[in-house]
Amino acid sequence: MHREALRRHGDDKRLDASELQLATASEPYRLDLAEQLAEMPYLKVAKVGRSNNRWSHTLLFLGHDGVWSKPYHAGEKGALTAERAKIANGFDLSAGSHWGKTKAQIRQILLPRANQLLQLASVQRLLAEAMARGERVLVSNGIVFWYEPEGGVGWQVKATSSTRDSEATTIWKEGTILSTNHGRLVVLPYIKEGGEQVRGHTKNGPNDGRALPRHRDHFVEIPFSLYDGDLMIGLFGELPYE
Repeated sequence: MHREALRRHGDDKRLDASELQLATASEPYRLDLAEQLAEMPYLKVAKVGRSNNRWSHTLLFLGHDGVWSKPYHAGEKGALTAERAKIANGFDLSAGSHWGKTKAQIRQILLPRANQLLQLASVQRLLAEAMARGERVLVSNGIVFWYEPEGGVGWQVKATSSTRDSEATTIWKEGTILSTNHGRLVVLPYIKEGGEQVRGHTKNGPNDGRALPRHRDHFVEIPFSLYDGDLMIGLFGELPYE
């Protein structure tokens, strides 16, 4: 998401440090702020630090008049808001809103872009070759190309996810995914710390609503292969394997 935020604003005008409008009390942070805006010109909240060669935790906010605010002390919550602004502000969203709902909004923004991949001839060839090998799920770099046989849906794009149990465990390089619903996210098979192998499954994100269930007769168990990034395709159209 951060990478896409940067891409979307790659052509934005960058202001020189001397052009920034700051409250008088924020002058010590001018260069620090300018460095961040050179990379992320869309920021509306920035955590700045260095002042007279000392590090502190300070927040600056961009006002509607284009002037950056006086400095505010950044507690843990404020510092987290500034980190989230690096993504949220890139999609014209507030960094202070519920983070789960914000990420759900961003996923909805990105979904049409992701589905465009299925229209690329190179991707269609890649998926046709996978079908010929009997593969129905290809996973790489957080993207899942998922073949849905029911109802003639065909190939679609999903995203990988995790559970609390799977976050600190080992992902299988190969395995099966049992889909009992039409969830947008795919939890890959993983191995618990005790060695137990857990089958993959599908689900929705916490702010996506309940995943539409499948009829028991239409449960789908699909083998998958985890590909290295240079064999697959990035979310935003890179074709490193060509």
